[in-house]
Amino acid sequence: MGSVSKNTKPVIALVVEGAYPYRRGGLSNWIQDFIKGMEAYSFYLITIVDRRETCGSWVYELPQNIIGLQELVLEGMFLEEEEVGWGFSSNPEQWLVELMDLETSSLTSTRKALRSPRVFSDLFQWIKYTYPNAAFIPLYRQLQALFGNLLDLLAQIILPEHLHCIHALSTGYAGYLAAYLARKLRCLFVLSEHGLYLLEKEEVLSRSSQLSPAQKDCIRWFFVEMSRISYGQARTVTTLFKEAQKHQVQLGCPVSKCQVVPNGLIWKDWREVQRQTDNQKLQIGAILRWTPLKNVLELLFIHANLCRKGYLVTLVILGATEDLTYWEVCQAAILRWHIPRVEIQGHCCVQDYLVHWTCLVLPSLSEGQPLALLEAMAAGIPCVASDVGSCHQLLCQDLEGRVPAGICVRPGDREGFVQALMQILDNPELGVQMGQAGRRQVQDFYQQEQVLAAYQRIYEVD
Repeated sequence: MGSVSKNTKPVIALVVEGAYPYRRGGLSNWIQDFIKGMEAYSFYLITIVDRRETCGSWVYELPQNIIGLQELVLEGMFLEEEEVGWGFSSNPEQWLVELMDLETSSLTSTRKALRSPRVFSDLFQWIKYTYPNAAFIPLYRQLQALFGNLLDLLAQIILPEHLHCIHALSTGYAGYLAAYLARKLRCLFVLSEHGLYLLEKEEVLSRSSQLSPAQKDCIRWFFVEMSRISYGQARTVTTLFKEAQKHQVQLGCPVSKCQVVPNGLIWKDWREVQRQTDNQKLQIGAILRWTPLKNVLELLFIHANLCRKGYLVTLVILGATEDLTYWEVCQAAILRWHIPRVEIQGHCCVQDYLVHWTCLVLPSLSEGQPLALLEAMAAGIPCVASDVGSCHQLLCQDLEGRVPAGICVRPGDREGFVQALMQILDNPELGVQMGQAGRRQVQDFYQQEQVLAAYQRIYEVD
């Protein structure tokens, strides 16, 4: 059992899935700045990774107030030989609920029992009743994998002592694991959603050609149920914007638990960063990770269409390569379609590039409250973004009497993006007005001090 009792500050166990400190991006940057800013607390980091090779491959220097880190591997755990045991009912729909009360000493034997004749019989009856027209074996293996991965994670946990709070930064595995820990340790549980985990999971499922419709539906059920359990166990559930909160409530989260805590920037880092409006070179820029959800391929074709219309514009892309296969598809598209003037800079200091941009483009299929937009707005850069997440709200598209900070476009509407960019490129004065409106918006409503104060109030609830 891990001990943090020698620490004099209140300890927050931060549970993260598939991001910090292994992968750069909006959420990881938020976590790094958040931990540094919360100097009155110490943090015990519990991270969930997809494979053992990822362990230890950190891309951030961990802040000094992180006093411990445990890495949990989602797949491939070695299970020692133990007596097979199974403490659940015969109804698989109740297993996630019943698992919350399972003792940690029983997790490994329960994992092995997934291959027992009794569990086979229970799943056979449930699958035939729930999916009467689906093939049994693929669904049986799917459920074995889902429950097995979860039991693997829980069995790896070393429960820390003397925690003040457990704070999960998503639903999914992180949210469920945090709910399980909080129940065992009888401590405060805070759940935060930056993006909507279930919507992003749905986007991934919709693109999968290897899973049958019944398998996809089964995966949806599993993650929806984990989310509902996490909402039920949490004392406070935060999100970045009001529309996301409505989604949480629809899934069963009590309104009384919900709070909106927007993202924020450290303003002193941005006070002197402003767009150079006298720059004659046209540049549109993007800050993103190379993944299908960020829709980078579509961004390339949007740029290509602008070039075909005669605009001498350069596309500058900043951000880490997360999905190597997708990155290679995008590179092939640049060569095959002869897309000109594309500069790929990788991970770098965005402030060095933003000041030279005419406009920022964000064609994502899914977002929460993107830090890329806030950074561009802070630098006085007008933005064209997909109408997803809180982009519409950030750019003030609906507020009468307020100059918008950019233009929102329906995701996937290539011509809509092209027309919006042409509107800004053809009217430099409009771009300046939008940029200054965005800068004022960040100054007034999106500063990190406000974020830190909000979470300090949440942590100190009796």
